[in-house]
Amino acid sequence: MLPLRNTTRAGVGIFSQLLATVLVLATVLPVLFGAEQVVGDLAWAYPVGTLRVRLDALGAFFLAWSLPMTLLGSIYAVGYMRPFFNSKRNLGVHFALLNLTSVSFLLVYTGEHALVFLLGWEIAALAAWLLVIWDYTNQKVRFAGFNYLVSTHIGLIFLVAAFMIMYTHSGSWFLTSFGDWLSKSGGTERNIVFLLLVTSFGLKSAFFPFHSWLPRAHAAAPAHVSALMSGVIHKAGLYALIRFILLIGTPDEWMGWFLIVFSTCSALIGGLYTVGQRDLKRMLGYSSTENVGIAGIGFGVGCLGLSWGIPSLAALGFAGGLLHLLNHAFFKCLLFYAAGAVYQVMHSVDMERLGGLARLMPLTAASFIIGGVAISALPPLNGFTSEFVIYSGLFSSVAAGVWAKLGLCVAAALLAFVGAVSALSITRAFGVVFLGAPRDASVPAAKEASRWMLVPMGIHSAGVIVLGVIPALGFMLVRGPTELAMGPLPVSAAAVLSPIIDSLTRIGMISGGLVASIALVLWLRSKLTSKPAASHVTWVCGYAAPSPRMQYTGASFSSDFGVHFRSLMVLLRRKKPPVGYFPSDSYLITDCVDAVERRLFSVIGRGDASAANISKKLREDDPRIAFAAALIAVVVIAWLMLLLWGPLR
Repeated sequence: MLPLRNTTRAGVGIFSQLLATVLVLATVLPVLFGAEQVVGDLAWAYPVGTLRVRLDALGAFFLAWSLPMTLLGSIYAVGYMRPFFNSKRNLGVHFALLNLTSVSFLLVYTGEHALVFLLGWEIAALAAWLLVIWDYTNQKVRFAGFNYLVSTHIGLIFLVAAFMIMYTHSGSWFLTSFGDWLSKSGGTERNIVFLLLVTSFGLKSAFFPFHSWLPRAHAAAPAHVSALMSGVIHKAGLYALIRFILLIGTPDEWMGWFLIVFSTCSALIGGLYTVGQRDLKRMLGYSSTENVGIAGIGFGVGCLGLSWGIPSLAALGFAGGLLHLLNHAFFKCLLFYAAGAVYQVMHSVDMERLGGLARLMPLTAASFIIGGVAISALPPLNGFTSEFVIYSGLFSSVAAGVWAKLGLCVAAALLAFVGAVSALSITRAFGVVFLGAPRDASVPAAKEASRWMLVPMGIHSAGVIVLGVIPALGFMLVRGPTELAMGPLPVSAAAVLSPIIDSLTRIGMISGGLVASIALVLWLRSKLTSKPAASHVTWVCGYAAPSPRMQYTGASFSSDFGVHFRSLMVLLRRKKPPVGYFPSDSYLITDCVDAVERRLFSVIGRGDASAANISKKLREDDPRIAFAAALIAVVVIAWLMLLLWGPLR
């Protein structure tokens, strides 16, 4: 808020992020690698009592990469927000909100008191909302921000309801006291609390069917905000899910199966919707729903391992899920940064208007394809390692019973299908946007993005490659929280994960060597070739006037796939058929809309119309109607009180 230039404000924001990251990592890394937990108390007035924070291996794992990635996002923002530096907009507020998200991480990931946890939860929601509506003059941006704000506060209502039930039984606001009640009790009330928590965390992390806010918010927000929301901020929901699983101790078997089914549906629907999108950032938003589902499958497998008392299953499930969260943060931020570079240069992320960008934006194209291969779970990049661990848990032979093994195999088959769909959507996006020829002459000429944007993309690309080729580094980070999640089980996580690490290391080295050899051959070929090869127009069956409109569009690329899944994917078509021998203004526009959102707005619209009709018939200006309604409400409230607490005395 100080009267400084925007460049100075940005510098202060980045410096403060850097300082916070260094100080936090100095405390977090020792705890992550085995040091004692850090606990702090702050005396507060009645009725709150003592505010307590606790840093254990689980919170240390999330903080170890959340703050550095937020720092990279702040650096990226300097290049992305360049047009605003000389404007009247106060960029200091934007960078302050980025800093505020880091504050929320500290509160959520260390909050031992329910109030501290909820405070961090709400700060993250409000800061993300204000970051989403940066371009608030645009009505679509305001609507996307409002949609996100409402969704996240509906999730807060479910979370507060669960906390109220746990406080009623434990008599304390400390999470450990909640855990004492959860671990010792069972039955209906604990089941209700579990479902309330999963609903809240599902809304926060955009699981299906609570995901409808996500594609709108990601399409409307600045690219670095979308990257941080998808890769970092909304991981708080999955952190909270693991935290309360730890507090439960030994979950019921149905909880593990519920998480697997719930997460598999999320991964499947999210993956299908990526194929039908024409907005590049909207496509990446749906892939976030897919990937949180993949991580959730791992956590479901871990819950089954705890309930069955099988250490290997618990270790594979939790390690695979945690590792996928880390890997997803790396490659999803990378993909959003590449999409942001395209938007900043071309002022559009509509795939049907773009094309041929690889020749003019080679570094951005390389970053996008690295992130795309990783998100498709192909070796030697990091997406393959985490999904390999989850597959190992799903195909484990130690599952309790034939039907359990069959259920896990079905989940594995659906996960394999999701991986194939992800590869299809990334191939479609990269081919349409970066290959071929430009499709729309009204789009500006492309050029490479700013160095402020390329540096974070390069660091994320390096992380994606290193964690894929040397997976032991990722397992070093997840070993501590996996040990914590396994609780009283006798076998250590290191003993279970050691064979998996050895196998993945061999696969990574072989795949990495193969990719490096291919790159070396291509480089030598380019250096040894003295003159460029002769080129000519592609053979077009005698047609002498080829144009960019003859290329495959994104819709035509995925049309056959969409036909097979039209019951799940709502495809809307706007068309004007050609008329006459020389039509000039015909068109066909295909768009894949969200079925859940479409149904929700339909229900709201019908409800609004019904309420208006009832109001009109009841003549709401008649005071007798208001008196009768109030009398009925009083009678119903009194009846409920008698039902719950007995006769009044």
